[in-house]
Amino acid sequence: MLLAALAASTVLSAQDQERVVRGLSFDGNRAIDGLTLESVIATTKSSAWASRWYLRWLGLGEKRYFNEVEFRRDVVRLILFYRQSGYMNAVVDTSVRRTSRDVYATFRIHEGEPVRVTRLDVTGLDGIFDVAKLKRDLPLQVGDPFNRFLMQASADTIVSRLRNHGYPYAEVLRNFDSEAGILRAEVELDAQPGPRMRIGEVVIRGLRDVDTGTVRRVMSVRSGHGFRQDALYQTQRDLYGMGVFSSVNVALIDSVPPQGSGPSDSAVRVLVQVLEGPRHQVRLGGG
Repeated sequence: MLLAALAASTVLSAQDQERVVRGLSFDGNRAIDGLTLESVIATTKSSAWASRWYLRWLGLGEKRYFNEVEFRRDVVRLILFYRQSGYMNAVVDTSVRRTSRDVYATFRIHEGEPVRVTRLDVTGLDGIFDVAKLKRDLPLQVGDPFNRFLMQASADTIVSRLRNHGYPYAEVLRNFDSEAGILRAEVELDAQPGPRMRIGEVVIRGLRDVDTGTVRRVMSVRSGHGFRQDALYQTQRDLYGMGVFSSVNVALIDSVPPQGSGPSDSAVRVLVQVLEGPRHQVRLGGG
């Protein structure tokens, strides 16, 4: 009996694997568009050349096959995504039409009302930024659905502003109080700027044929300048732009602020790690 059940399950799985996903749609989604929802799930529809009846006979396009297990998991993926987007009461059902070779699948979604942000506090930035102006620039605003992704993006925005304002070790702690029953959430973004620092020693490693002085003239990161994270990114782009390096990485040497006393405490060390390309690609020029 057990062997028969296993065999039947295997046959059913094989049949599902052979079925081509000709149609995939979402019904009832208003707050989140279909393209975004498609990026969340594992089930994907075949290309237009393999989906439309008047083009299939050409045998062109990529076919995507139906997997029953992943399709069931997709329901859970969508529910979790909706909850992280602020829709705690979202319900997802499915409708599947099968033929001997094809599958047409629909996710039927009831989004419900979202949990909305009723308060958004940003702390730890007094004397550094105009907090009221900064809050207007954040992806998450009061009145919005309580979207965890936008909360993270808001924290990242604050960190980026701080690290481009001389605070290389800035972090933001995220706190929230969410009540699904009354559809409200209060959010606090607590900034931890750390020390304001300048660029100290800039170490360059990995050079073989390229002159160190040439590299230093190209770099935006210079000893004595105030720290800006964007300068590290710009240096990486500029060194790639020389056309002689196959790999460039620009990062802080110290993962935590240096400890001790004296003027050197305000300086942060930077490592520029490069890997030169094949010798025949290296182009050296004077000036």
